[in-house]
Amino acid sequence: MGVRAGRSPDSLRAADILTMHRLARKGDGVRPLLRWLARRTGCWAGLVDTAGAVQEASSDERDSETITLISDGLREMRERGLRTFLAGSSPERSGALLAVDLPGDRSGSEPSGLVLAVVGPDPLRTAAPADAGPLLGVSWWAKETERTRRRVEVADARGREAVLHLLMSGNLTTAHQIAGALAPRLYDPARFHVVECGRDRRAETIRVCAELTGGRAWIVRCPVYSDHVLVVASTTPVPAGARPLEAALTAEIEGCVVGTGDALALRDTAVGYQQAFHALAVARGRPERWARFDAALGLPVVLGRQGSAWADHLLAPLTRYVPARVADPDSATLTETVRSWLAFSAAATEHLKIHRNTLAARLRRVEALLGLDLRLVGDQAKLDLALRIGALPRTTEHGPTDDRPTDVTGAAGAVVPVDAMEPVPSAPVQDHFEALLRLPAVREWALTQLRPVRTDAPALETTLRAWLGNDTRLSATARALGVSVTGTRKRLTRLEQVLRRSLLRVPNARHDLWLAATALDGERPDRNF
Repeated sequence: MGVRAGRSPDSLRAADILTMHRLARKGDGVRPLLRWLARRTGCWAGLVDTAGAVQEASSDERDSETITLISDGLREMRERGLRTFLAGSSPERSGALLAVDLPGDRSGSEPSGLVLAVVGPDPLRTAAPADAGPLLGVSWWAKETERTRRRVEVADARGREAVLHLLMSGNLTTAHQIAGALAPRLYDPARFHVVECGRDRRAETIRVCAELTGGRAWIVRCPVYSDHVLVVASTTPVPAGARPLEAALTAEIEGCVVGTGDALALRDTAVGYQQAFHALAVARGRPERWARFDAALGLPVVLGRQGSAWADHLLAPLTRYVPARVADPDSATLTETVRSWLAFSAAATEHLKIHRNTLAARLRRVEALLGLDLRLVGDQAKLDLALRIGALPRTTEHGPTDDRPTDVTGAAGAVVPVDAMEPVPSAPVQDHFEALLRLPAVREWALTQLRPVRTDAPALETTLRAWLGNDTRLSATARALGVSVTGTRKRLTRLEQVLRRSLLRVPNARHDLWLAATALDGERPDRNF
């Protein structure tokens, strides 16, 4: 390639350097620079390490002669302690090898980790290879730095997700240990927030959350929903005149929606998440775009010690299960799996990072052990209730240490003496369950759960009954109601606002609603309650 008419060699070199600088400023300037260099010299150009492995090249095509020429040249270059070397003497093929310095490398006689190789008829007939070397070094360093930054971000995100998973599983000791290494530390008690912000705005949301909480929150990208950010924040009182976190987030991040749970102990993180998720369903229908969970006493607490006896009986085959082979999932793994599936349905594969076939096999094992059909929302509700009761701390409220009676607080705040409760008979698990649902405190709890529908939206009772009676399957519910799937979804969306619970997205309130309807109906939830 000769000197172009009307231009001196110096002006051509200056133009080449400007072109190379422009290419180097691109996001990944290494490949564009090598391709330009190949066109400028009429040669093959590539970055190789000192062992001869090609790291990046102007094209994916390379012949064995080129690789052999580079390898032989590198070996002689190392033996002679040179930083530049011309390999081969054939007029048709020779190779220019130039050591590439990376930012931060110490200068010395030995070549650095990368070498620019230009192979062709006359690789050094222009100064382009020598001028390209420093720019290639900077571009490669920037590319590797960005790659390292992304790996660190991924590792940090997975570490934070692991801590959240440990919290939801009740493994507080390990969660505190990992959180102490990643920072910030975990605060106890804490308040759970779910921020719905859009997939492409999670980074911005995380930054704003960190600023608003002053580093006193554990912030995680939701592993199940790609448009959610999860925040476990300190319950430090908000200063006078300041906005609560949920209000501040909606003010700072346009279009985001926030659901917030109660202030709970860290051991109840799973409860806090479900509370915040239900509040999120309510917040979507409010102009302020945020809502706090409308607390009502949970059924596991209402059932007290009698519920504990029933739950222990139901879960005994699972808790005592010992697999025949070491490689098979044990009791703890099966329990964790079914707990995740009851909350997230098919999305449990994302939550637990397992294959869908693995999930299905574990669920079949749980069904066989407990004699349940998990396709039915009623069996799901029983198992979910038993697991929630089992997760309660066994204090004197749930398991008295003496024979004195212990009162149980009802859902509306009334105290129901234990003496007034019907005893749970020594009978099959199903009889135990039906006896529990006949307890006065349970009926009071059920009335509290369903009162908003009966009071504020009685026309939606039929929709709720059909949804529960068809195992919360949307298409089956639509057929039972004689309306379209879209129309059924709109009715359920309205029910979410009335009940202040999530129905269409998991985790939803299907289990509690089925239990409440069954407690009031006495037989089937699809009857009038």
